[in-house]
Amino acid sequence: MTSNIMDSDKRMESLSQVMPEGPAKKVEKALLEVLETAICQKFKENSKFVKDHLSSVKKLRLAENPDGYARYLARKQVPDELSYNTGIEKVQTWYRGELRTKLEKLYSLYYEISQEEKCEISKEKAKGIIQGLLNMSLTDD
Repeated sequence: MTSNIMDSDKRMESLSQVMPEGPAKKVEKALLEVLETAICQKFKENSKFVKDHLSSVKKLRLAENPDGYARYLARKQVPDELSYNTGIEKVQTWYRGELRTKLEKLYSLYYEISQEEKCEISKEKAKGIIQGLLNMSLTDD
């Protein structure tokens, strides 16, 4: 019995490794790493820095469409290359060590996500719409 549970766990583990992480998971992970590092560096729990990053995690988790919210957040924070470069310069000026590295990683992730193809409707939803239209046209004939 125990071996079946372990086999099932291994299969689930390998499935999660094969399936790509969406933007929401990547952003949440990067935000949590920034928060953890900041708190380890003795940032106060009620500091603006901690509150702002914590708020982003909470909103991401509560979003109806977490990946969509992650894209929105990325475009808001780093809409273009100039904003990215400005943000990186500020990070390099204001922060040191591991926190600077984590913030640079977060900004890079935001930039990467903001530059992805901007599709308003997911491919899955588009396929569903097309299928519905095809079914309608078959009944109209």
